Amino acid sequence: MVEFSNDSLGDIRSRAAREPDWREQSRTLLDLARLQPESRENLIAGVAQAALRLCHAGAAGVSLPERINGEPCFRWHAVAGCFAALQGQTIPAADCPCAATLEAAQPLLFTALLRDFPALAVPCEGVQEALIVPVVREGIKVGALWVASVSDTCRFGPEDERILLDLAQVAGASLEMASARETSRQETRHYSEVIAVLAHEFRNPLGPLENSLEGLSRLTGAQTAQRQLLNIAQRQVQHLKRLMDELQDAARLDHDKLTLNIAEVRLDDVISDALASVREHMSAHRHALEVGPIDAMRFAGDPVRLVQIVSNLLSNAARYTPDGGTIALSVARREDPQGPRLEVVVRDNGIGIDSDSLPRVFEPFSQFAGGRAHQEGGLGIGLGISRKLAQLHDGTLTLSSEGIGRGTVAALSLPLRPPPLAGEAQRGAAERAPVPASHVLIVDDSEDARVALAALLDMDGHHVKTAESGAHALELLAGWTPDLALVDLDMPGMDGLELARRLHAHPERARVTLIALSGRVSEGERQAALDAGFDAHLAKPVDMDRLGALLASAGRALRAPRAGS
Repeated sequence: MVEFSNDSLGDIRSRAAREPDWREQSRTLLDLARLQPESRENLIAGVAQAALRLCHAGAAGVSLPERINGEPCFRWHAVAGCFAALQGQTIPAADCPCAATLEAAQPLLFTALLRDFPALAVPCEGVQEALIVPVVREGIKVGALWVASVSDTCRFGPEDERILLDLAQVAGASLEMASARETSRQETRHYSEVIAVLAHEFRNPLGPLENSLEGLSRLTGAQTAQRQLLNIAQRQVQHLKRLMDELQDAARLDHDKLTLNIAEVRLDDVISDALASVREHMSAHRHALEVGPIDAMRFAGDPVRLVQIVSNLLSNAARYTPDGGTIALSVARREDPQGPRLEVVVRDNGIGIDSDSLPRVFEPFSQFAGGRAHQEGGLGIGLGISRKLAQLHDGTLTLSSEGIGRGTVAALSLPLRPPPLAGEAQRGAAERAPVPASHVLIVDDSEDARVALAALLDMDGHHVKTAESGAHALELLAGWTPDLALVDLDMPGMDGLELARRLHAHPERARVTLIALSGRVSEGERQAALDAGFDAHLAKPVDMDRLGALLASAGRALRAPRAGS
């Protein structure tokens, strides 16, 4: 048991909370996402640097427990700031505030650190206070994330605690993923599951961040300086969401679970949406974009996935083409003995691909260009996912290059098949219809998630109540019946699945449309929600357009068919 003076613990809730810097936090999350393919050491070093920067601390670090000669201790695995020289050193657990934090299983603010832990007096000289939070994975305390103040002007508050708790989630998921990767490269199934967990952990803080930015955007004038900053932050959040989607798809790819939703595809819509996703990036780098004639042909395919493929090809071309270069997109209909085919070709005059790297461009986490490509993001998994999506369409995706400095040609070839019967147009029109005001209940243990989503729905004219737990939700529902309830699946105590079962046990509550919210987007998670009585499953961050469609149809049965039915 670690001994220290409880009267020296600060009450962080009594301190004033500074305004969140959403722009900086979104940039930091994006930087951490880029580190995921790297080593365990680089991952936790990135978390320490993020804590130092976001909390304006003098020092920050990640300390992990271990045993030396059978005795428990903590090792400073990553240290940023003024105590960087401590990295790699150890301290007995009895002399370490991180051990006290893990025993308490909650964040602790130490306001007299050097008095209570004299073993730190020399190595940590000058510390004014320290805020430490546990790093927990699957209920196991695996380490501690901390920030320290070495200035009279630096005092930590509730916003710093919130930031550290979010970063601790990322650190825990990152440690688990890195450990799995370094233990056995052969365990691909376990590896892909960890990637899915990592994407889930990023989605939790990303939801309230995105909704808060959207709320601020609605309250900010169109021509103000704040609007420009908000637009930057929103674009970066969208970039981060795309990275998270790639991670989820990478997990599905390993399990051969990538699927298509076949509908009618309009080629001009696919090309238009794909161009819109990269036009700003190309403009920033003064790329000349040449687009050939686009036929408004219609055929069978998954429009969302086809946009994803073409966007990835354009994005790669932009990433590997120097400023001022040229990118050309062309489409053509080709006749084939097996039937007509569509060919979409993206050409660039960028850095090209050497012959040794060309066979590996579709491998996971392939980064074959270096330089600016690494700085501008991308996990190196988009091409592999895009090729699999092309194959699911019975098509092909190929890349060719004549060598370094001679550009790259990406060619997507798809069979042109008749579109399915009409019906999508009417459904799309219904989803775009004005949404009447509804009574909505939000159930989520994350206060940030509740407040941000409730604010957006309130701005849209809905009447919203929130609950921080399943038990609280049942209390509210005892005297009030909403039209729709948004329920987080991953709450402590009574989780979302149990809450849904209890609600369906009461006939008077049967008319409430139940929507499951989760950072996990596997088919198993979705099916478990439907089996528990939910009418639909939405991934975090919530797609507000999809939520609007569900609100518009809250009075109708939304139960999705079982997989395979």
